[in-house]
Amino acid sequence: MTEQPRLLYLDDIPTPYRLGVHRLVAKRWPGRYKLAFLAAAEPGRDWDLDLSGLDVQVLPGRQFRPRRQINPFSFKWNPTVVRMLEAFRPDVVVLSGYVQPTIVRAARWCVTRDVPYAVVCETSCRSTTCQGWRWHLRRGALAWIVRKMAFGLPVGTEAADYLRRFGPTEAPMHAFPNTPDTSAISIEVNTVRQAYLDASVRAAFGIGEDADIVLFAGRFIDAKRPMDAVAAFERIEEHVRNAVLVMVGDGPLMPGLVDRAKGRNVVFTGWVRDPVSLARLMAISRLLVLPSRHEPWGAVVNEAMAAGLPVIASDRVTSAVELVDDGVNGYLFPVGDVDALSRCILACLSLNEVDRAQLSAAAQRTATLYGHEFAATNLIEGALAAVARKSGGSGAVAA
Repeated sequence: MTEQPRLLYLDDIPTPYRLGVHRLVAKRWPGRYKLAFLAAAEPGRDWDLDLSGLDVQVLPGRQFRPRRQINPFSFKWNPTVVRMLEAFRPDVVVLSGYVQPTIVRAARWCVTRDVPYAVVCETSCRSTTCQGWRWHLRRGALAWIVRKMAFGLPVGTEAADYLRRFGPTEAPMHAFPNTPDTSAISIEVNTVRQAYLDASVRAAFGIGEDADIVLFAGRFIDAKRPMDAVAAFERIEEHVRNAVLVMVGDGPLMPGLVDRAKGRNVVFTGWVRDPVSLARLMAISRLLVLPSRHEPWGAVVNEAMAAGLPVIASDRVTSAVELVDDGVNGYLFPVGDVDALSRCILACLSLNEVDRAQLSAAAQRTATLYGHEFAATNLIEGALAAVARKSGGSGAVAA
């Protein structure tokens, strides 16, 4: 091992909910920290991110998306991954998942050279099947990657349980949630409220001055079930006359959503890519709804909670299952149950000022607790411990 340990993070694509974590790790890691991405973007996920100041490499390669895929995931193959690993000579590697062919090749490189590595995992038995022939086939082909890892970086407790079941493994687990810069969101929200910018933000989005805003933010695709948000809103309109549903996003379901929402208090903003603008919109909203049927994490939950918004999410949204304490900082409902969703929205909008403030404060505390600082610290501690074990001769966890 080199005197100053080298840490390589091999990721899928750049994402906004990891950028702040990478900056903290790069600042605090005692040696060199390098980021390598399998692609600069993929269809539906092409954020404009400032990666300046980071040691970044995008590996050349190809990607393809399976038919009938309900999320934007694409398979990627990068033939130069071994060349990059040999050139950088990492002492510890973080692998984003275990499905990508490039990641599998990198894991094999680590095993053959006795380099400890971690696996970042968003998957749980809530978001995928853990039985049947597909499960056994996947587990039989790829479980060795988990069994041989030095430590795990699951986004939450269910992902940690999945890794232990998938492996199985006794490797230590360090929670590594997807999270935006919660402190920056909180600061922006406080700025809006303290500077009385509510009216100007409403005017910018064409929202009435007295409207109670129910917010949806995400791609208009089947996996997100945006139509459930519109359908649930229809059922509460007669009870809360000043409510407005604000739909942030775009996608193939847009025409149908617009048609369904005709004549109702629904505002379509299109994409709001500027994080400051989105934080300001959250600052004037009453709650966020996320009815997804497939959401391995869902960083918009962290964003909303950092803004002090209670979140109403389906029980398929992993971040909500991990972070929402039902009735304390948000609400959970069974996926696809529009009646239950509408009842949760109505309950939240009907709260008095004191209960509303308590719900908001609890949401903000939760988001802050599991923010960038938490994720970066866990990654660094796990990587340093793996390097120390290797130096002591214990190495990675054996199969």
